[in-house]
Amino acid sequence: MNDFYKNLISAGEKIAVALSGGGDSVALLHFLLEKSKADGFSVCAVNVEHGIRGEMSERDSLFVKELCENLKVELFFYRVDSVAYSEKKRISLEQAARALRYEKFCELLRSGKADKIATAHHARDNAETVRLNLFRGTSLKGAAGIKAQNGGIVRPFLQTSKAEIEEYLAKNHLPFVTDETNADTDIKRNYVRHKLLPAAEALFPEAERALSRFAAIACEEDEYLDGLAARFVLQKGRVFGVITQADGVLLKRAVAIALKRMGIGKDYTFSHIEAVAALKEKENGARADLLNGYTAIREYDKIVIYKNGGDVYEEKPFCAGEYFFCGNLLRAEKSTLAEFEKECGECGVYFADADKIGKNATVRTRRDGDVFCKFGGGEKKLKSYYIDRKYPARLRGQLLLIADGKEILFSGLDVSDKIKVDKSTVNVIKLTYKPQRS
Repeated sequence: MNDFYKNLISAGEKIAVALSGGGDSVALLHFLLEKSKADGFSVCAVNVEHGIRGEMSERDSLFVKELCENLKVELFFYRVDSVAYSEKKRISLEQAARALRYEKFCELLRSGKADKIATAHHARDNAETVRLNLFRGTSLKGAAGIKAQNGGIVRPFLQTSKAEIEEYLAKNHLPFVTDETNADTDIKRNYVRHKLLPAAEALFPEAERALSRFAAIACEEDEYLDGLAARFVLQKGRVFGVITQADGVLLKRAVAIALKRMGIGKDYTFSHIEAVAALKEKENGARADLLNGYTAIREYDKIVIYKNGGDVYEEKPFCAGEYFFCGNLLRAEKSTLAEFEKECGECGVYFADADKIGKNATVRTRRDGDVFCKFGGGEKKLKSYYIDRKYPARLRGQLLLIADGKEILFSGLDVSDKIKVDKSTVNVIKLTYKPQRS
């Protein structure tokens, strides 16, 4: 055993050991109890009964309860239905059990009853994970294996070999239970554990430690590259994006980081990342449909990833008042020439000649065929006007406009030349509007 745990546990913390009753978790509980007094932290335990192995699973949980009573260790016990969860989510029993187990771990941490959860993952587990990930076609992130710390989850034994744990159990005469499913080589991880790794170690005795070292190096380099890529990630509210100045490697990493920050980190595939990164070489406005209603679009020097909106604005007659749509507020109110002279040019503030706005004017969103006479003259299609202004295509449908038929009097970004305030103006109307721009 080594002092690696000191990098993960601080004085004053309460550590909940994930205790299954197996040898690895029993050794971890005993080891941390032995170290806790001198290092000033406290230890408790958490056990999750997964509802998979029937009486054998109940036996293991009973063993855990009795062990904790004998050691005078506080135990937090949870019971879950992995079978039902597996069917509901259409995932394997192994995946379901893990998901529910970590859900309970997070629940315990959120309750404040423990500061960290310590799992008994060791160097052989890490070697198995690296092998499995490589066989599945992983990236550098997967080659990094198991992290020593991931949020409130810590792995004090990650640099400890399986042989050292077995020696520790024997030396301290520690009882434990054995999960019979661990011998089932139909389970991929068990096949790697019982077939592939022993064969490799027959030729390379240090294979377990070598894979563990490789994972540690990969983890360090992966975190370094993530740090570089994160500089190219953009975020404003619920909209994320990446700057296209990033090169191929960092661009793809930046895309992955953006997707994770959006909360869809477990659903995307490498093909999604490639589809988004490929937009760098395409024209402005090019799109890539992702998943769960998300779209990526090339916008000048960046690629934006956003959730497709389903909001529809109901057209309304224009008059003084307030209009709200997609988080943007358009306010129209009577004003004066004096106020126009004082505030004209301020960001988000526009003035118009109220008498030039027809009685049939409405507030609506854009439509095909709309035209706009920009300030200073020169009529053009509204779409062309937005392109000239470099206003993002994905946001144009959210702009509130003042229209008279196909004639746009207020574009959301400016008033039409046809309703501008001039020397003949008597009645002034003030428009306040600051739509989203990124």
